[in-house]
Amino acid sequence: MSLPTAELTVSVAPTPRTASSGGLRWRVGGGRLYVALGLLALVLAGFSLLIPSTPSYDPWAWLVWGREIVHLNLHLTGGPTWKPLPVVFTTLFAPFGKAAPDMWLVLARAGALMAVAMVFRVTTRFTRPLAGRPLAPTLLAGVIAAGSLVVSRGFISDNAYGYSEGLMTALVLIAFERHLDGARRQAFTVGFVAALDRPELWLVWGPYGLYLWWKDPGARKLVVALFALLPVLWFGPQLWGSGSLFSGVARAQHPRSNSPAFAKCPFCTELLKHAWPGVLLRVKAAAGIAIVVAAFGLWRARGSWLHGGLRATVHSGFQTDSQRAGAGLIVAGLAGLGWWVLIGILTQAGFSGNDRYLVLGAALVAISGGVGWGWAAHALARALGRLRTAPALAGAAGAAGAAGALAAAAVFIALPPWIGANVVDVPATHRAIVYQAHLREDASASVRRLGGPANVLRCGTVMTEGFQVPMLAWTLGVHTLQVQASPLPGAPLPPAPNVIFQTRAQHNAHLLPVVRAWTGVRYRLAADIRAFRVFEHCRS
Repeated sequence: MSLPTAELTVSVAPTPRTASSGGLRWRVGGGRLYVALGLLALVLAGFSLLIPSTPSYDPWAWLVWGREIVHLNLHLTGGPTWKPLPVVFTTLFAPFGKAAPDMWLVLARAGALMAVAMVFRVTTRFTRPLAGRPLAPTLLAGVIAAGSLVVSRGFISDNAYGYSEGLMTALVLIAFERHLDGARRQAFTVGFVAALDRPELWLVWGPYGLYLWWKDPGARKLVVALFALLPVLWFGPQLWGSGSLFSGVARAQHPRSNSPAFAKCPFCTELLKHAWPGVLLRVKAAAGIAIVVAAFGLWRARGSWLHGGLRATVHSGFQTDSQRAGAGLIVAGLAGLGWWVLIGILTQAGFSGNDRYLVLGAALVAISGGVGWGWAAHALARALGRLRTAPALAGAAGAAGAAGALAAAAVFIALPPWIGANVVDVPATHRAIVYQAHLREDASASVRRLGGPANVLRCGTVMTEGFQVPMLAWTLGVHTLQVQASPLPGAPLPPAPNVIFQTRAQHNAHLLPVVRAWTGVRYRLAADIRAFRVFEHCRS
């Protein structure tokens, strides 16, 4: 990788950035490409519904809240932490009734596909100026980065279940690229949408808005409007639905029992056992090496990009595409590591620290790692092209680039541990997704077997396994709080529910709730449909 550092240090005459015709501005269609990618992602996500599909815990709650907003009867108590981004869409989908869950799944999965596409796009954008004209090293870099995101911990399953982190990651990368293209107002607006999903993004989006205020006086009305709208969308519904502005913060500090927040050192556990193993070691290592090499190259070239003083650097930026690409991979890699550290700090403070919160960091680290591998492939291509024993390669940059990419790919695959050990277990993931889909189907079938939601509610109080509470609330058409979760081990036993929807969170988990826990109450088995057994003890 040290061979191409000269590309960051070559002294060239300053040229206007608008005159740049290669490298960093290597793109197709600008903003229109996002629309095309989004439409393609929606089509592919729509076809994914051919596989048995269902939302998971949080997405079911978002669907319930969207329906409640349409009926002007929002109740947030009893569900997960409030976040505006998904609920904006579930509110729009609510009038479509039973189709709303699948509509949200299509959107969430399309967002994940867009995240993969954007990782590929940003990686190739940064690799091209460093790898030169041969296309193979650039494509290799994009494939490695995008593939690393796909196989990162929980990415496939979480997005298959309808979580929103994939969509948020895609929005952040789009905003990042719009900034690189000089479309700062668009970057700020897209960043606003992403900040509706994760409050941690405020730490970047807010200062960027202040920068835009200073840099572009014409954008000040936009900055003021979005600065005012963000807290309204985050805290207004919380006040409406729970009576407290900060109910979401309080709920977020009551994580599940298996959360890293309960470890002896939550920060260490989150960072070392969840974030760090989430990305392939060969990608993280390449990211670290690429950052160091790029930083060294920029330092050697400091005379060119600091010429004229700090003010000129801020306004004009780096002088060459390779310098801008080097700076971009440094920013991406350090931002990814910084995101992991931030999630670790919040876990130490008592928040849940779920693996899906780490996706943005994994995407950014994968970008830097992919660029590093593309850079290495370019170095191998240059070495092969200079071999006197290979005159054909010396005269064909494309052939040398392909040979370098193949050599780098072979090294990538061969590095221990073998790549096969890091690939997602597709059969196991498919079985888990199918089982969750059976829960959705069987809950609806059980309610129909009992005569419909009205008959179930007429019997009395309802209880089910904790992770199925929002799904059953959606199926019954009630607030989440009207469905009780099975009591935790060691917790005081609540009054006996009238209807128990007994099931397993996963196919190998315990059946919950435990019916015999309420001694002296005689339940009748009212339905037994695959994943659910329903017991009744109706009130008079």
